[in-house]
Amino acid sequence: MISRMKVSRLRPPRLSSPEARAEPPASTTAPAPAGRRIPKILLIGLGGFFVAISWQVVIPVLPLHLSKIGYTASEIGTLVSLLSLAMGLVEMQVGRIVGGFGRRPTLLWGLVANAVCMVLLAYARMVATVGSSLAAVGVTRAVLWPPLHATVADTASEETRGQAFGVFWFWTSVAFLTGPAIGGIIAARFGDWAAFYLGGAFSLLALPVVIAVTAPGRPRSGMTVGGAGEVLRDAVFFRLCLVNHLYYSMAGIWMTFLPLYMAMQGLSVEVVGWVLTVQGFTYALVQLPTGRLADRWGPHSLILPGVIGRAVIGLLVPIFNLHSSAAFLVAGGLYGLAGGMIPVTFTTLVSRMVPQHRYTTAMGVYNSSGDLGFFVGPLIGGAAALLGIWAPFFLSIPLGLAAVLIGVGGMAAAERSEAEADALA
Repeated sequence: MISRMKVSRLRPPRLSSPEARAEPPASTTAPAPAGRRIPKILLIGLGGFFVAISWQVVIPVLPLHLSKIGYTASEIGTLVSLLSLAMGLVEMQVGRIVGGFGRRPTLLWGLVANAVCMVLLAYARMVATVGSSLAAVGVTRAVLWPPLHATVADTASEETRGQAFGVFWFWTSVAFLTGPAIGGIIAARFGDWAAFYLGGAFSLLALPVVIAVTAPGRPRSGMTVGGAGEVLRDAVFFRLCLVNHLYYSMAGIWMTFLPLYMAMQGLSVEVVGWVLTVQGFTYALVQLPTGRLADRWGPHSLILPGVIGRAVIGLLVPIFNLHSSAAFLVAGGLYGLAGGMIPVTFTTLVSRMVPQHRYTTAMGVYNSSGDLGFFVGPLIGGAAALLGIWAPFFLSIPLGLAAVLIGVGGMAAAERSEAEADALA
């Protein structure tokens, strides 16, 4: 039972399971010349880079693109939230999908489908086509992150898993750093459609990387794996997902309405891209140190500072009525620093709470909680935007407060569980 394992530093047992039997051992990779083998975690990080940048190049363009073709801020918030809703719902079932098709086929087909859907999104105009295209992108991206996170967890021991996730998230955050600027520049030079095509191209570049870091083969017929309900029965895991959900609700508001707020201040899409680039730069800077600190202090000790930091920074935009490029660059940099601790700590903590054969399912539920936050955030932000473009940022107060209150109890339970497990060791 997951509830008996909690956050122990002891390595969970390698229990026999459909998912575990469906694929060869985690160390299996494509052959490489002796003496020239690239560390697997670096290859997985490269895969994370391509998956992330395929969407990051679109992020500064999408809200402005939808605004140009006639949608209001409230409508944009609702439409963008459909992508995250689709991701969140599908990610709850990724463990079963990978158990049915295998990790490599799931990733390969997901990448190809993502590229196609990105191109379709560029040409969508009517509400039905825009909404369905965004939902389709969400479905394809939903099957990518949990298997990648599970692959990272497979590469490291219990004691070094924080550093492994630090390396993965560092290279992924390089996409957060470069993607918005690239997307903004490309859209300004060639038109909005070019950013969507570029995102599709980056998705296809991940195909050879996936082949290199995953093993071929399909699971035996009739095999099934545990679903989301089983991992959510653990009270600490459930609290962790709630905190993650509230955190990404705040992040969804920021990423959706900051470009619109800046546009109303007379700033161009290129400036929006550079602000998100600075945010990505500071976000990347803290990944490797956070991984080391997570292994030394425990990942649970780093979550609340990141949540509180982002809640406070989100309020700075309307309170100080930011309007200059320099002010937004500073705000973006601080936002990246605060949030940079979150992905490493959450994924490390999740991997310590479940046995190896549950990695994909647990990572799917974790990712789902975040993406459902990205659904709720723009949705309630869109409703708040009816009062003014400044209003969504004030939602950081209730969302941040709820995350802290839930997190205090959850992190205390995690510490007690870890202490009990260490005492029994």
